[in-house]
Amino acid sequence: MISSLNAKNIIKTFGSGDKAFNAVNDLSFELFPGESVAFLGPNGAGKSTTIKILCGILSPTYGNAEINGFKVGSLEANKQLGLVFGTRSQLFMHMTVFQCLDLIAEIYFLTGTEKKVRIFELAELFEINSLLEKRVRTLSLGQRMRCEVVAALVHKPKILLADEPTIGLDIIAKNSLRELIQRWRIEEKSTLLLTSHDLSDVEVLCDRCILIDHGIKKYDGKLSALKGNLAELRRIQITVADGSIPTFSKENLIHSLDKEEFIHRYEVKTSKFAISEALSQLSKHYGDNLQDIKISEVSLEEVLAQRYQDRS
Repeated sequence: MISSLNAKNIIKTFGSGDKAFNAVNDLSFELFPGESVAFLGPNGAGKSTTIKILCGILSPTYGNAEINGFKVGSLEANKQLGLVFGTRSQLFMHMTVFQCLDLIAEIYFLTGTEKKVRIFELAELFEINSLLEKRVRTLSLGQRMRCEVVAALVHKPKILLADEPTIGLDIIAKNSLRELIQRWRIEEKSTLLLTSHDLSDVEVLCDRCILIDHGIKKYDGKLSALKGNLAELRRIQITVADGSIPTFSKENLIHSLDKEEFIHRYEVKTSKFAISEALSQLSKHYGDNLQDIKISEVSLEEVLAQRYQDRS
């Protein structure tokens, strides 16, 4: 399969002499049509520098990258790429949404009937028909972000690069925007590269993850496999009516994590002890004093925190 984006041995060096350092260090990866990929790393990992290289804002010191076979930064490559930055707007505050979309379409040489059809097609998909004649400055943040995504997609890019697209949004607006982006990606069979510190964005939108640190690729694979051995852990939270009840243990198969007056927490490795059996044992132990049970997996935040706890 031909890749949508191909980055080969990218190095970006800043400074000179003794003060020179590589913000990106021999980074290579490929994205393929229809993929949704998270590009993650802690602050200072090299994410922003890499994104700027992919957009053509920066040139690599060594290596190269192509978008659908076109060198990044070229006019042909830019036509293939849509950009959404949660902290920067590409819309003009004093213009109506339609005027902005019309202008952006013209910049990408989309004109006439094709332009109007595309704008109204996306307006329908992203539910902004009622916003087209409103001035951008009058929109709520959630409304504006939907319009920002439409502006990024109006020229029919094959790749959407979304950097913190839900930043500042409330939970309802976040969920709505995620759903709409997912629907777009499936309908147009396009590629999504997402950077976000909101890991719930990542878990909802992405199947694959590229993890970098100090400019070096540390992981590239399925998001579900990123947890490694932590994937088998289940956390069980018990709410009890009687705070004096002791915690439960079973030969280290059900491990007590901590205890509050009315909440007891446990950890179970499903490879050693079935979760159904653990629940049965805990139910017997607490009996009528059991008020509630919650089961959760290890969070993505915890996985990343563990991976970066020893970074220097």
